[in-house]
Amino acid sequence: MEMAATYIHALGHFHPPTILGNEFFDGLDIGSQGDWVEERTGIRERRSVLSHADVLALASGQTTMEGLRAAGRVMSIAEMAEHAWVVLRERYPELEPTHIEALICGTSVPDFDIPANASTISARLGLRCLSFDANSACSSFVLDLHLARSLIASGAHRKIALFNPERYSLRVNFRDRNSCVLFGDGCSTALVSSVPRPGSLKVIDTLIMSDPSGYDLVKIPDGEHFSQNGKAVQKFAITKTIEATEQILERNRLTPADVSYFTGHQANLRMVTSAADRLGLSADRHLHNVASLGNQGAAGAPAVLSMNWDLFKKGDLIVLAVVGSGLTWGSALLQKI
Repeated sequence: MEMAATYIHALGHFHPPTILGNEFFDGLDIGSQGDWVEERTGIRERRSVLSHADVLALASGQTTMEGLRAAGRVMSIAEMAEHAWVVLRERYPELEPTHIEALICGTSVPDFDIPANASTISARLGLRCLSFDANSACSSFVLDLHLARSLIASGAHRKIALFNPERYSLRVNFRDRNSCVLFGDGCSTALVSSVPRPGSLKVIDTLIMSDPSGYDLVKIPDGEHFSQNGKAVQKFAITKTIEATEQILERNRLTPADVSYFTGHQANLRMVTSAADRLGLSADRHLHNVASLGNQGAAGAPAVLSMNWDLFKKGDLIVLAVVGSGLTWGSALLQKI
């Protein structure tokens, strides 16, 4: 049975102002020279909700994350979401907040265990709607879109806001060159509806899957730093990006030749470019932002769509493929109307 149509009316994005260029990590004396980082990952810069001084103080042990939070020096999820929301509202000025019936938040680094972080966003934006979290780490945008699509198709809701704020700079070890150079902070937002609107992206299909046997390959244990099995994760990410893209195209009777634009999980440029190349997608059809913004977790791929919102023309087919901890992976097939 075909699911009722769902539309993304607008997207928004935000990246905090602190720029951590590769040269910044040279000064940390962790064996992470800028040329080495760019050659290995394709990343030149990333953003942080922390200031340069606070990152240096963390790296040297002169402060702690608890101390920074107590001093009010950590940007909240709700504040990041508000900045992204401003961009979305500029693209959808006629949106009435009272029309939003649900808000879903997916984040890897929450402000609270309880309440739901979605509730803090709704409170800051002045929304009065069902607010809850749905997280699958870096795959959260597709998970949240898949869930929103199902809620809309069931008739439970007509307009749903999605938020994916990520602040990995709060949970990486700035003495570990294998992880701290990869991540940047950012937030994406999307407004999903059951009603078509000119210029929207029609959600043709979504899929999301997981393999829980790999749950311990990428993790942030309670009170600890991010860690991963880099070699295993790299192979998984490339394989599943290709698999998720091919699967969603095949079940919609399409091939990579039909795709106007593709974006993958912004883990690192080498990885996502390898997947695009193996899919036969040329560089002019491969959209990414990881080189200048780093791995933004769940915010990365939807932020690419938001940053290229004005690029898409009527009829364009867009495929988004993501991978994440869990292990999880998924894809979405969209078309500009």
